[in-house]
Amino acid sequence: MSALQRSLPNAITLGRLVLAVVFFVIISGVQCTPGEDPSRAWLAVWVFIIAAVTDVLDGYLARKWGSVSPFGRVLDPVVDKVLVIGGLVFLVAPPLAHNSGVLPWMVVVVIGREVLVTSVRAVIESSGSAFGADWTGKVKMLVQCVAVPVCFGNAAIESRRNSPDFNTFAAIMVWLMVIVTVVSGVPAMVRAVRSMQALSGKRAA
Repeated sequence: MSALQRSLPNAITLGRLVLAVVFFVIISGVQCTPGEDPSRAWLAVWVFIIAAVTDVLDGYLARKWGSVSPFGRVLDPVVDKVLVIGGLVFLVAPPLAHNSGVLPWMVVVVIGREVLVTSVRAVIESSGSAFGADWTGKVKMLVQCVAVPVCFGNAAIESRRNSPDFNTFAAIMVWLMVIVTVVSGVPAMVRAVRSMQALSGKRAA
Protein backbone atom coordinates (compact mmCIF):
# COMPACT_ATOMS: atom_id res chain seq x y z
CA MET A 1 0.00 0.00 0.00
CA SER A 2 1.36 3.40 -1.01
CA ALA A 3 1.52 6.45 1.22
CA LEU A 4 -1.15 8.06 -0.96
CA GLN A 5 -3.51 5.14 -0.44
CA ARG A 6 -2.98 5.30 3.32
CA SER A 7 -3.53 9.03 3.59
CA LEU A 8 -6.05 9.95 0.88
CA PRO A 9 -9.23 8.66 2.59
CA ASN A 10 -8.47 10.67 5.74
CA ALA A 11 -7.50 13.69 3.62
CA ILE A 12 -10.90 13.50 1.90
CA THR A 13 -12.58 13.33 5.32
CA LEU A 14 -10.72 16.46 6.42
CA GLY A 15 -11.71 18.07 3.14
CA ARG A 16 -15.32 17.40 4.06
CA LEU A 17 -14.75 19.31 7.29
CA VAL A 18 -13.48 22.27 5.25
CA LEU A 19 -16.54 22.06 2.99
CA ALA A 20 -18.77 22.06 6.09
CA VAL A 21 -17.19 25.34 7.19
CA VAL A 22 -17.67 26.77 3.69
CA PHE A 23 -21.31 25.69 3.80
CA PHE A 24 -21.84 27.44 7.14
CA VAL A 25 -20.23 30.64 5.86
CA ILE A 26 -22.41 30.67 2.76
CA ILE A 27 -25.71 30.07 4.55
CA SER A 28 -24.84 32.75 7.10
CA GLY A 29 -25.32 35.29 4.33
CA VAL A 30 -28.74 34.07 3.25
CA GLN A 31 -31.52 36.44 4.40
CA CYS A 32 -34.67 34.63 3.14
CA THR A 33 -36.23 37.89 1.94
CA PRO A 34 -38.82 38.11 -0.87
CA GLY A 35 -37.13 38.59 -4.22
CA GLU A 36 -33.70 37.59 -2.89
CA ASP A 37 -31.27 36.26 -5.51
CA PRO A 38 -31.30 32.47 -4.96
CA SER A 39 -27.79 31.89 -6.32
CA ARG A 40 -26.16 32.02 -2.87
CA ALA A 41 -28.68 29.54 -1.48
CA TRP A 42 -28.21 27.19 -4.43
CA LEU A 43 -24.44 27.40 -3.96
CA ALA A 44 -24.89 26.34 -0.33
CA VAL A 45 -27.04 23.39 -1.41
CA TRP A 46 -24.40 22.19 -3.88
CA VAL A 47 -21.55 22.60 -1.40
CA PHE A 48 -23.50 20.45 1.07
CA ILE A 49 -24.19 17.82 -1.59
CA ILE A 50 -20.51 17.66 -2.59
CA ALA A 51 -19.52 17.33 1.07
CA ALA A 52 -22.04 14.49 1.52
CA VAL A 53 -20.70 12.67 -1.56
CA THR A 54 -17.18 12.73 -0.12
CA ASP A 55 -18.54 10.68 2.80
CA VAL A 56 -19.21 7.86 0.36
CA LEU A 57 -15.90 8.35 -1.45
CA ASP A 58 -13.56 8.21 1.54
CA GLY A 59 -15.19 5.07 2.92
CA TYR A 60 -15.11 3.36 -0.48
CA LEU A 61 -11.42 4.11 -1.01
CA ALA A 62 -10.47 3.06 2.53
CA ARG A 63 -12.19 -0.31 2.09
CA LYS A 64 -10.88 -0.81 -1.47
CA TRP A 65 -7.28 -0.13 -0.50
CA GLY A 66 -7.48 -1.80 2.91
CA SER A 67 -6.47 1.45 4.60
CA VAL A 68 -9.26 1.56 7.20
CA SER A 69 -7.72 2.81 10.46
CA PRO A 70 -8.98 3.48 14.01
CA PHE A 71 -8.30 7.18 13.41
CA GLY A 72 -10.40 7.18 10.24
CA ARG A 73 -13.24 5.23 11.87
CA VAL A 74 -13.47 7.87 14.60
CA LEU A 75 -12.75 10.94 12.44
CA ASP A 76 -15.27 10.12 9.69
CA PRO A 77 -18.42 10.07 11.86
CA VAL A 78 -17.28 13.12 13.84
CA VAL A 79 -16.94 15.16 10.65
CA ASP A 80 -20.33 13.85 9.51
CA LYS A 81 -21.85 15.12 12.76
CA VAL A 82 -20.28 18.55 12.30
CA LEU A 83 -21.77 18.82 8.81
CA VAL A 84 -25.27 17.56 9.66
CA ILE A 85 -25.72 18.99 13.15
CA GLY A 86 -24.21 22.32 12.11
CA GLY A 87 -26.70 22.50 9.25
CA LEU A 88 -29.59 21.68 11.59
CA VAL A 89 -28.53 24.36 14.06
CA PHE A 90 -28.65 26.97 11.30
CA LEU A 91 -32.08 25.68 10.29
CA VAL A 92 -33.56 26.41 13.73
CA ALA A 93 -32.00 29.88 13.92
CA PRO A 94 -33.22 33.10 12.22
CA PRO A 95 -33.78 33.74 9.39
CA LEU A 96 -34.13 30.09 8.31
CA ALA A 97 -36.19 28.86 11.27
CA HIS A 98 -39.49 30.32 10.10
CA ASN A 99 -39.81 28.13 7.00
CA SER A 100 -37.30 25.28 7.42
CA GLY A 101 -39.76 22.94 9.14
CA VAL A 102 -37.08 21.89 11.64
CA LEU A 103 -38.03 22.33 15.29
CA PRO A 104 -35.55 22.79 18.17
CA TRP A 105 -36.56 19.56 19.91
CA MET A 106 -35.78 17.63 16.72
CA VAL A 107 -32.23 18.98 16.75
CA VAL A 108 -31.90 18.03 20.43
CA VAL A 109 -32.98 14.46 19.62
CA VAL A 110 -30.48 14.20 16.75
CA ILE A 111 -27.65 15.66 18.83
CA GLY A 112 -28.44 13.36 21.75
CA ARG A 113 -28.33 10.26 19.58
CA GLU A 114 -25.15 11.30 17.81
CA VAL A 115 -23.30 12.26 21.00
CA LEU A 116 -24.27 8.98 22.68
CA VAL A 117 -23.20 6.74 19.80
CA THR A 118 -20.04 8.73 19.04
CA SER A 119 -18.98 8.65 22.71
CA VAL A 120 -19.50 4.89 22.92
CA ARG A 121 -17.64 4.42 19.64
CA ALA A 122 -14.67 6.39 20.97
CA VAL A 123 -14.53 4.26 24.14
CA ILE A 124 -14.67 0.98 22.22
CA GLU A 125 -12.18 2.10 19.57
CA SER A 126 -9.77 3.23 22.31
CA SER A 127 -9.75 -0.33 23.62
CA GLY A 128 -8.55 -1.59 20.25
CA SER A 129 -11.85 -2.98 18.96
CA ALA A 130 -13.42 -1.81 15.70
CA PHE A 131 -16.78 -0.07 15.92
CA GLY A 132 -17.55 1.31 12.48
CA ALA A 133 -20.97 2.31 11.24
CA ASP A 134 -23.33 -0.49 10.22
CA TRP A 135 -25.92 -0.31 7.44
CA THR A 136 -28.49 1.40 9.68
CA GLY A 137 -25.99 4.16 10.41
CA LYS A 138 -25.34 4.59 6.71
CA VAL A 139 -29.07 4.84 5.97
CA LYS A 140 -29.39 7.39 8.78
CA MET A 141 -26.60 9.50 7.29
CA LEU A 142 -28.18 9.29 3.84
CA VAL A 143 -31.56 10.48 5.11
CA GLN A 144 -29.96 13.30 7.09
CA CYS A 145 -27.96 14.39 4.05
CA VAL A 146 -31.16 14.61 2.01
CA ALA A 147 -33.22 16.29 4.75
CA VAL A 148 -30.80 19.12 5.52
CA PRO A 149 -30.50 20.62 2.00
CA VAL A 150 -34.21 20.02 1.33
CA CYS A 151 -35.21 21.90 4.50
CA PHE A 152 -32.66 24.60 3.73
CA GLY A 153 -34.11 25.02 0.24
CA ASN A 154 -37.60 25.14 1.72
CA ALA A 155 -36.55 28.11 3.86
CA ALA A 156 -34.05 29.96 1.69
CA ILE A 157 -35.14 29.53 -1.93
CA GLU A 158 -38.31 31.47 -2.71
CA SER A 159 -39.52 29.19 -5.48
CA ARG A 160 -39.33 26.23 -3.09
CA ARG A 161 -40.73 28.18 -0.15
CA ASN A 162 -43.85 29.05 -2.16
CA SER A 163 -44.42 25.51 -3.44
CA PRO A 164 -46.98 23.50 -1.39
CA ASP A 165 -45.68 20.25 -2.85
CA PHE A 166 -42.10 21.05 -1.85
CA ASN A 167 -43.29 22.17 1.60
CA THR A 168 -44.92 18.76 2.05
CA PHE A 169 -41.79 16.97 0.83
CA ALA A 170 -39.64 18.93 3.29
CA ALA A 171 -42.00 18.10 6.16
CA ILE A 172 -41.86 14.39 5.27
CA MET A 173 -38.07 14.44 5.10
CA VAL A 174 -37.58 16.16 8.45
CA TRP A 175 -39.87 13.71 10.25
CA LEU A 176 -38.26 10.77 8.44
CA MET A 177 -34.87 12.08 9.53
CA VAL A 178 -35.90 12.16 13.19
CA ILE A 179 -37.44 8.67 13.08
CA VAL A 180 -34.53 7.05 11.25
CA THR A 181 -31.99 8.79 13.49
CA VAL A 182 -33.64 7.44 16.64
CA VAL A 183 -34.31 3.93 15.28
CA SER A 184 -30.75 3.57 13.94
CA GLY A 185 -29.41 4.22 17.44
CA VAL A 186 -30.97 1.00 18.78
CA PRO A 187 -28.79 -1.53 16.88
CA ALA A 188 -25.76 0.69 17.49
CA MET A 189 -26.30 0.54 21.24
CA VAL A 190 -26.96 -3.21 21.12
CA ARG A 191 -23.63 -3.67 19.33
CA ALA A 192 -21.97 -1.39 21.88
CA VAL A 193 -23.27 -3.41 24.83
CA ARG A 194 -22.10 -6.66 23.24
CA SER A 195 -18.68 -5.17 22.49
CA MET A 196 -18.29 -3.94 26.06
CA GLN A 197 -19.37 -7.32 27.44
CA ALA A 198 -16.79 -9.01 25.22
CA LEU A 199 -14.11 -6.61 26.43
CA SER A 200 -15.07 -7.23 30.04
CA GLY A 201 -14.87 -10.98 29.43
CA LYS A 202 -11.37 -10.68 27.99
CA ARG A 203 -10.19 -8.62 30.94
CA ALA A 204 -11.70 -11.07 33.42
CA ALA A 205 -9.96 -13.95 31.66
